[in-house]
Amino acid sequence: MIKFSSENRTTSDKINIDEFTYNNNLQFYTMLKLLLKCGLSDNQLVVFQDILERNKDINDSEKLASILLQDNAVISDKILKYEDFCYLINTMENCDLKMWISLMDISIELMFVKGLILEESKVYAKNQYRDVIRNIEDKLSLEYDISGLNLPYGQRVISSLLVYTLTNKDREDEFLLETSGKTIKVFNDKIKFIIHNYNINCNNMFSLIMAESMNQSITSDAGQSYESRVNEKINPLVDKMDGHSHDSNISSVEYDFTFEINNKKCGISAKRTLRERYKQNFEDVELLDVDYMFLITLGIDLNEDKLNNILQKHGIYIIVSNEVYESKSYLKNNYRVISSKDVSKKLLMKLTSIRELTDDELKKIIG
Repeated sequence: MIKFSSENRTTSDKINIDEFTYNNNLQFYTMLKLLLKCGLSDNQLVVFQDILERNKDINDSEKLASILLQDNAVISDKILKYEDFCYLINTMENCDLKMWISLMDISIELMFVKGLILEESKVYAKNQYRDVIRNIEDKLSLEYDISGLNLPYGQRVISSLLVYTLTNKDREDEFLLETSGKTIKVFNDKIKFIIHNYNINCNNMFSLIMAESMNQSITSDAGQSYESRVNEKINPLVDKMDGHSHDSNISSVEYDFTFEINNKKCGISAKRTLRERYKQNFEDVELLDVDYMFLITLGIDLNEDKLNNILQKHGIYIIVSNEVYESKSYLKNNYRVISSKDVSKKLLMKLTSIRELTDDELKKIIG
């Protein structure tokens, strides 16, 4: 048996957790996970909670389980989720019944607000994200790319903050966010009860559940891809732009986009980072369907060896983010490398005006 460290402990003291606390928090987390897996609707959660409230003084777990399952009181036995619900109900056999009822009651309360926290987090983070990217004109810049992390990371941060606000035993405000028009049921007394009686860390256990749900939400609502940003940047500058295709002469050469400008056909290979893929897709344009090939990349892993390997082929230009372009002399000194900041219709027209430009000609155009 181990104990929590005493008050006024020094930095050398170990943080200890006793078996009682560990087992109870494990029980609570398990119940939260299983309840989430049941996928009960709000109406079913209300019925479930009402039954627990009416029978909170019962001392017989078998009897309570029978009440919850009889006559399909909460969920129909004709659906697959019924098995998950039965599994959840049977967890009461492994702990004190009074504690199980209290923990299940809080778990249900948290299910009611889980969706609200996800929505609040998404809206808040999206508003902050839009404020940031609104002032960044170059969608191919490193700044724009890094700002893209604000959306998924921001959702996780605000979700964590809201969970803490919600489960803080000393909270008084009934709103999750000041800007939210929605209220939630105050259950501070319930939280204080399970903290005092069972050493339950409601904030941390619910944060685990929210983090998992948030990851699923972010995955299903993925942000703008690098390829779509390339499309937004180039499409307004050219006469015609088409999507993904393969070269008819060399099928291994793949175009994320092709576009027409100056009566020339150009291919685009859009790769946020190159890794080892840069070795593919590049041939002398005389062998391809296109007159020119543009590699568009952030440039963060475009070293000098990769650059030279790519540009040994004829008719290829490389567009990199302005920040990387300005930081690497071997990029700035190569006139077939273009900063994303400098990409314009006028530049593309000049680059495609003749088959192969000399360094001096490129220097005049770009420099």
